[in-house]
Amino acid sequence: MIASISGRIVRKSEDFLILEQGGIGFHIDMAPGMIASMPPVGETVTVHTCLHVRENEMGLFGFCTEEEKNLFTLVQTVSGVGPKLALQVVDALSPDAFALAILQSDTARLTQVKGIGKKSAARMILELTDKLKKSGLKMAEFSATQQEEGLRHDVAGDIMGETLAALMVLGYSNAEAIDALRRAGTEENDTVESLLRRALGQLAVI
Repeated sequence: MIASISGRIVRKSEDFLILEQGGIGFHIDMAPGMIASMPPVGETVTVHTCLHVRENEMGLFGFCTEEEKNLFTLVQTVSGVGPKLALQVVDALSPDAFALAILQSDTARLTQVKGIGKKSAARMILELTDKLKKSGLKMAEFSATQQEEGLRHDVAGDIMGETLAALMVLGYSNAEAIDALRRAGTEENDTVESLLRRALGQLAVI
């Protein structure tokens, strides 16, 4: 699998770019928003990639961050979701926004993504929250960690719990999620969004 490519941008289009590395030009499908954030043609950049293989086709999809790539892979575990739609999701929603939409059953936010209707959003919520339940969310373990590491106890427990669940919605294990929260620390005015964003930042530097 091609995990990432570092090379010179030789062409930028609306939905793909061509990256040259070692005399080979790689055609990488990307969302318009991601391409817009790329440096100009001629500059060198690293793109996180995912090789998608089907019976009659192959496609190389690119992302600005590892977290976006992980979200792309996760969304395709939902029945009926292919790479093109998954790319739309990643372009429209950040990983933390997607996790909260699933956790809070926010169909309105999910249907803002082009190609996702109410039925698709409901199926996405159902299948991913079901995976969360099967993963065995261990709040007792987190409470013990909170005490051992001296995390702030004035941060509401439901904020901690929702953040932990949101991380697991994104595919992180219970142990990885707890460790990320421990390293992120807590602040008095934390919300689920702020704590989740900080925890994802910790996971990004592992």
